[in-house]
Amino acid sequence: MRHPAGLLLAAIQAGRGRALPLLLLTVGALVLNGIDRTPLLNVREALFDQYQRQMPRARVNEPVIVVGIDSQSLVKHGQWPWSRDLVAQLVRKVHAGKPLALGIDIVFAERDRYSPEILSARFPDLSPDALAALPDPDRELASALSGHPTALAVVGLSKALPGSTQPARPLPEFNPGAGLEQHLPQYAGALASRPLIEKSAAGEGLINASPGLLQANSERGVLRQVPTVGSINQLPFLSLPLEMVRLALGGGAVVPESGPQGMTAIRIGDYRLPTQANGEVLLHFGRASSNYYLSAADVLAGVHPPHIFDDRFVIIGFNSTGLQDRIITPLGESLPGIDIHAQVIESLLSGQALQRPVWMSHLETATLLLGGLLLIATIPVLRPRYAVTSFTALGLLLIASGYLAFFGGRWLFDGVSQVLLLAPVFILLLGNTLVVADGRRRDAELQLQRSREESARVAGELDAARRIQMGLLPDPATVFAAERRFSIAALLEPAAAVGGDYYDCFMLDDQRLCVAIGDVSGKGVPASLFMAISKTLTGVLTRRQADLGLAVRELECELNRENAEYLFVTAFIAVLDLASGDMEYVCAGHDAPILQRAGQLSRVDTSVIAGPPLCAAGDFPYLAGRMQLLPGDRICLFTDGVTEASNGLEMFGLGRLLSAIEDCAEAELGITATTLRDAVRRFEAGQPPADDLTLLLMQWHGPAASER
Repeated sequence: MRHPAGLLLAAIQAGRGRALPLLLLTVGALVLNGIDRTPLLNVREALFDQYQRQMPRARVNEPVIVVGIDSQSLVKHGQWPWSRDLVAQLVRKVHAGKPLALGIDIVFAERDRYSPEILSARFPDLSPDALAALPDPDRELASALSGHPTALAVVGLSKALPGSTQPARPLPEFNPGAGLEQHLPQYAGALASRPLIEKSAAGEGLINASPGLLQANSERGVLRQVPTVGSINQLPFLSLPLEMVRLALGGGAVVPESGPQGMTAIRIGDYRLPTQANGEVLLHFGRASSNYYLSAADVLAGVHPPHIFDDRFVIIGFNSTGLQDRIITPLGESLPGIDIHAQVIESLLSGQALQRPVWMSHLETATLLLGGLLLIATIPVLRPRYAVTSFTALGLLLIASGYLAFFGGRWLFDGVSQVLLLAPVFILLLGNTLVVADGRRRDAELQLQRSREESARVAGELDAARRIQMGLLPDPATVFAAERRFSIAALLEPAAAVGGDYYDCFMLDDQRLCVAIGDVSGKGVPASLFMAISKTLTGVLTRRQADLGLAVRELECELNRENAEYLFVTAFIAVLDLASGDMEYVCAGHDAPILQRAGQLSRVDTSVIAGPPLCAAGDFPYLAGRMQLLPGDRICLFTDGVTEASNGLEMFGLGRLLSAIEDCAEAELGITATTLRDAVRRFEAGQPPADDLTLLLMQWHGPAASER
């Protein structure tokens, strides 16, 4: 059985890391379509509330005045319920100012406690004449309402309860159609005012939410949408604030606008208000203000002149703790229910409401899928830092789109839920990217380790080759330690681990000394192998052939025999007769040595006998030249690693070499070789050597030196 971590890793990497994110994206799309049944609904509602907090509706005009039955009114006129003749006085005070319409957010469902019938039952000792002389409060209120554009409140009931009635003032003209009616709120009954009172009013309007939709319309007590129209026993009724506007416009027809999914807007005269499919309006709330609140006690006392109500909508309702219903708005304010009616009227008159049509959810699903597919396509090919940047940019774009949609057209677009649903998709994709990157890192580390091991092995082999190569070179100080007729010093420093330069010095017999220096073309291991062969053959053939020119011709023939890399070598080979000072030499494309005689420097003349490098021309008839050395003469043999050393701007050159030789003309040969090498390295000024550096210095002391 596989380890759970292995199963998880296999799931993450399935389909090149895209299978599981695709599955999560599909699940996310399903969750977004059914968001009302998920905890994400709280996130969405909080986001939409945040839109309103940052961009509340500007309440420029104040078309509504609220006359509140507040604590001051209760102190002055007694506890509620007041006698309806007192309410009638309040209504007459308002009507005296000729308002556009009056809405009463109170249901007068029972008989007034001061009506003659109630009083006769409570006080049976009262005479019939006394009772007949008493005014009927209900009739007083009905009289005050009659003849004015007044709308009474109606409470819709989802079930027919004792005391429920059928309101008497439905909409006179409203044709929702069969397709739309099923989407509108349906009430089985209602609580309405007494028939005498409601028949005196011009209209009635609903003041409560849709049946059983308190939780649907609000989250944690926050009211976000209110109904515009509903049916009570198949008869249509507007909400109280909209009924007030209808009455103010003369009681005309109400026209619903609808689409395939339900209602889209409602028209009252020339005013239009966007709605949801069920006829509810998503209110765009404005900040609460006390400017349009008047105390009922002040109105009854005549504190405010009647003309304050001219051309205004007036709502009478409760504004006292214990009587009013408090509503929490998306702005975080706790307001009386009558304030919601005022905001509905303002919204209708300005034509402003929040809009979230049915197609908005389809748009959100499309953007979710598009964003998810974009992440699935791009994240696996991006570096982790760029992947995080891309997701952050996408998230900010979705969130900013919601704010821009709200600012531009009051559209409710949910970008935050999409970001939350895309986050698991991104985390899986990023996890797979990190797993792949970790795998690549491990492979790179393994490859690096192998490379290091291989480099160490090669370095070890090269170091061994270097030691072998350097071991092939004779140490003049050791080989000729007892020699008095001549002195020799040599130095070789390869540019790399191994090089192609060589030198040699050995006795052909008791009287003849052979010295040689060479420089193989190329560098590295091939040059070092060719150098070893060249040095070995030089020693063998010069010992076997008395004629130095013939020996060099045989040397070239042997080197050409197996030269698959087509290498060549420059060489200078000399044989010195220690008794006479006669020196025979052959130059094969090599720099002419420097002769130091009596403090003067010159070049050994190779112009007549000089030939091409060995293996460069093939079968060249090399000839030997001769010169006579004098006791004390010094000869400096060198390779082009000395004269062609560079500091990045120019080469060391022959002139600097001659100058360096002059500076140490009297020094021992070993010290001279080291001094010349140091002069070259100082000139290079830290630049890596371009070629191998080889020096071979020889001084003939003369035949008499052996006798001393």
